[in-house]
Amino acid sequence: MNDKYPNPWDFSNFDKNLKSPNGFYKVEYGELNEIAMGAPIGGECYLINNEKRIKLNDWCGGPVIWNNSSTKIALPTWTKNRNQKIVIVDIKTMTATIYTKEFKVLDLQSFEDNLIRGIDSPIYMTTILNFDIEKEKIDKKVQLK
Repeated sequence: MNDKYPNPWDFSNFDKNLKSPNGFYKVEYGELNEIAMGAPIGGECYLINNEKRIKLNDWCGGPVIWNNSSTKIALPTWTKNRNQKIVIVDIKTMTATIYTKEFKVLDLQSFEDNLIRGIDSPIYMTTILNFDIEKEKIDKKVQLK
């Protein structure tokens, strides 16, 4: 298990990182469940602003990270084959960009400019993540409602 908190196995709606740096937005999860026995957790994910609740994804992992200007959120989402993809939610355009590349288990740690840093597979066969959202291939963009 990963001792750092929050981490893909242990996060909740009380985590400080869910609030945007400017304090105007918050990410909130629905019921969180293990993906498989002993595996990381996931569940529905929402953006909260002025009492408005917008669904971001049906099967998000965590933890999420904000960029410093509070305009974008990076979050891991689970695929049907239990891998993860990175989704960037743009607050200004209210779009979710889902990237093509798949990962084992994402532990996102920083989001500066267009670069997301973190770890893929923090427990087994760990690799360093340097993900440039301007250079990676996009699977699809979704307009949020």
